[in-house]
Amino acid sequence: MARTSTQRLLATQVLLLLTLAAVVLSDGRALEGVPGLLAQVLGFLLVVGGTLWRIWTSAFIAGRKEVDLLESGPYARCRHPLYFGSFVVGLGIGLTTRSVILTAVLPIALGAGFWVAIRSEDRLLADRHGAAWATFQQRVPAFWPRIGAARGPGHWEVDLRVFRKAFLDAASVLSVWLLVLLLDTLRMQGAWQAWFELP
Repeated sequence: MARTSTQRLLATQVLLLLTLAAVVLSDGRALEGVPGLLAQVLGFLLVVGGTLWRIWTSAFIAGRKEVDLLESGPYARCRHPLYFGSFVVGLGIGLTTRSVILTAVLPIALGAGFWVAIRSEDRLLADRHGAAWATFQQRVPAFWPRIGAARGPGHWEVDLRVFRKAFLDAASVLSVWLLVLLLDTLRMQGAWQAWFELP
């Protein structure tokens, strides 16, 4: 699973770099003026929300995912909350570009990668946890979190190394959001010429 996780992380980084390149090299956004500003505000809220969701999930996962069957906190809402948080962040970054095409393509590409990963992880967890996993799988959705109070213990031991990594991941995500905003603004103000139009 570690090798697959590394490949998925690399693919996500490449996708974000391609998004930044598209922001730098293109013009002709479909979302201009007030709609563009609203898209960027909504994008910011989604990036922050998805990032906080990922931090919350990391507090529960804390290196346990491959050992224990986690059923509380975010895992009481969906079986793969980290992927859901990343999907929300991807949608937020897409909206921040003000491009309808990037807003659609980024979460779709991320979602396709996550779907493959979810199937692989579900098979691994089914082999590892048997009947307990089958019951959990019937009760909790794979990706879209169910609404309601999340069950959770009053006390939870957190591996600070995992939690620190979650905050570094959050900083990198917010850096990408800021870069999209900055590069988009510089290009709009004529810092360089766009090569093509991307509505």
